[in-house]
Amino acid sequence: MQVSRRNFLKWSGISGTLAATTSFSKTVLPEKQEEFVGFCPVNCGSKCLLKAHTKDGIISHITTDNTGNDSYEQRQVRACLRGRSTRYRIYNPNRVLYPLKRVGKRGEGKFKRVSWDEALTDIANKMNEIKLKYGNEAFYNPYGTGTIGSIMAGWLDGSFHRLLGVYGGYLGYHNDYSTGQIANGLEHFYGWAWGGDIENVKHAKLAVMFGSNPVETRMGGASTGYSFQEMARRGNTKVICIDPRYSDTMVGVADEWIPIAPGTDAALIAALAYVMVKEDLYNKEFMDKYCVGFTRDTLPEGAPSNGSYMDYIMGTGDDKTPKTPEWASKITQISSDRIVKLAREIASAEPCYIDQGWGPQRHQNGEQQSRAIATLACLTGNVGILGGGTGARSGSSKSYSLGSLSVNNPVKTTIPCFMWYEGIRLGSKMSALEHGVRGASHLKVPIKVMINTAGNCLTNQHACVSEISKILEDESLYELIVDINITRTHSNSFADYILPSAMVFEQEDLLQASMGKCSTMPYLAIGEKAIEPQGEAKSAFDICTLLAEKLGGKELKDKFTDGKTWEDWMRWSWNVAKDKNPFLPSYDEIKRRKIWKSPELVEPLVVFKDFREDPNANPLNTPSGKIEIFSSTLYDMSKTWKLMPGQKINPLPVFEDVIMGARDPLRKKYPLQFFGYHYKGRTHSSFWDAGVIREINPQEILINTLDAKQRGIKTGDTVIVRNDIGKIKGVARVTSRIIPGTAATYQGGWAKFDENGVDVGCCVNTLTTNQPTAIAKANGVHSILVEIEKA
Repeated sequence: MQVSRRNFLKWSGISGTLAATTSFSKTVLPEKQEEFVGFCPVNCGSKCLLKAHTKDGIISHITTDNTGNDSYEQRQVRACLRGRSTRYRIYNPNRVLYPLKRVGKRGEGKFKRVSWDEALTDIANKMNEIKLKYGNEAFYNPYGTGTIGSIMAGWLDGSFHRLLGVYGGYLGYHNDYSTGQIANGLEHFYGWAWGGDIENVKHAKLAVMFGSNPVETRMGGASTGYSFQEMARRGNTKVICIDPRYSDTMVGVADEWIPIAPGTDAALIAALAYVMVKEDLYNKEFMDKYCVGFTRDTLPEGAPSNGSYMDYIMGTGDDKTPKTPEWASKITQISSDRIVKLAREIASAEPCYIDQGWGPQRHQNGEQQSRAIATLACLTGNVGILGGGTGARSGSSKSYSLGSLSVNNPVKTTIPCFMWYEGIRLGSKMSALEHGVRGASHLKVPIKVMINTAGNCLTNQHACVSEISKILEDESLYELIVDINITRTHSNSFADYILPSAMVFEQEDLLQASMGKCSTMPYLAIGEKAIEPQGEAKSAFDICTLLAEKLGGKELKDKFTDGKTWEDWMRWSWNVAKDKNPFLPSYDEIKRRKIWKSPELVEPLVVFKDFREDPNANPLNTPSGKIEIFSSTLYDMSKTWKLMPGQKINPLPVFEDVIMGARDPLRKKYPLQFFGYHYKGRTHSSFWDAGVIREINPQEILINTLDAKQRGIKTGDTVIVRNDIGKIKGVARVTSRIIPGTAATYQGGWAKFDENGVDVGCCVNTLTTNQPTAIAKANGVHSILVEIEKA
């Protein structure tokens, strides 16, 4: 049964956003409802179970997992309010119900309804024309995470990757918007690493969290937020959080908050190392045996004689500046006495769990930030032991990988995912040594086609929204953007065609919880189809099947489907995991059971345990096989890479002053450090389209009490946040839960510009720079300087 928006709103008693807010308690639910199991696929990292309750083809309400006895050992994969609001996204007044074709200029947001046949015929004709003229490297599928964790509809190795692969290939990307800097930083440090399972906290005497906020960002019932709280309680572990903001993790778990100026963690680490060396508190045996470059006698061949980390912190390196607590205090805003005390606390706690979130690495010096925090874990000998950690972010202990739809991509060239706009603008001038191209010295051709699936990263979640918008508006630069989504977004205002995607409960799918951080209880689930897709929305698989036939007739269609139906692919995908793990239920059984949870908790993952026990037999994936405090790879890159003004590549994890950082002279004009952060009201930009969630989590601009008083700002005032890049307007919340000299807003607000060019949607990326970081060429969007004033 197909239900119109009007009939649904009338039936459910919802007559606007405010009524929707209260309808949880006021809606009278019909009797004899059917129940269907699904899941929340958005990219918060939890991947929780949802249950849709339907009557006559309409979802009346959504509940969550109630299996197990709700002990920690048999915990429920319980969804938060965001996931439970999925009904409001399915029946959203802004839902894309039909194929749309652009009729105005790019960026005007003017579209007309067209048939599927017309849209796919036009798209296929244009793709074939561009392929003939430029080749397959002209095709690009940007990063997007609106369906991460789902197999059939997912952005990662999903239907569109398969279609482009059988079509001849496409320009790929490396890195992602979440972890670009830490992935590259730790690749040159450990060869890459997770931080081990967060259940290590139970076995630690002290847990030190750098910008890590699992309680707020990993809220699901089986996710690390719950695990962190439970393990800290069971282990009676002292928890210290180092962060510019007093987060919900601190409210519920932490024993102490140490406020720090944004982007200065590496300076703090240097001072902690200085104290540990001065007072002989560091683990000399570990550093000598497992690490390269901490002291002069462990430097690799060809390194400068005074190029060790010890030289850097003690002032015998090139800058001749001892990294004393007093030096760091001026940068970090942490008192020198507290730095000394913290160094002693960390060094004496055995073991000490050291964890970093992904906020510290989203600065222009993010690669060094991530490497510095990992260095602290090494200094104290906490790598490779139960209760310790690598200093990276916590990860899952165990996962079971389902089969993906993707095929081998014939095009081997990739670009940093953040720098796709240079692929459009520069084309063949985009190079390896200047822009981080991999697999080739430079691009062959510009990007001419973008197929944007389940993402809002073309503008809203990118950086410098205004500059990116100008690139996208320029019809001379590229020839086709196709956006596949569930709703209108700021990004798809620039599309040539918008295709309506089916949502969870409108299609069958499989959930792979390894895309979330599910701690020691891995699980898999099936998503059932509860209702027919709204309007003319189609699944990703069906869209790609139809488009494949338009592109290359039956031959290409058969290559794409491989003769399998949607159901066949789901069975195949499940059996990939079962073949490797025979104890998993059969596909027919999981369809009956809906969810499979590991019957027993697996042991908490201890990263590099084997390396710690025998480094010769279990070398790391680094040039030396050891932990590289001094990276010879980065040292070589520093001699050859072309960098932007003010940037440099240092082989050591040093503190670096950067554009719009804590010590940028621009602070005289824009004195407040500003940043966006992930919070419980939204997952990136997902759920902005759910009015019920947006209303109980309104977009606000946080400003410290002292800074607000200087500017005559009170809670509830409308304020302008501005810099040379842009302006946003929003409502102030004056609070002592953010360090003086800083301000923040919630990441993911949807940009909306008024007639004066002011973003009244309060998107933080209206204020961020497109300058990529030095090493990863990633998004340093937490480095922002602003001034705030009453509107």
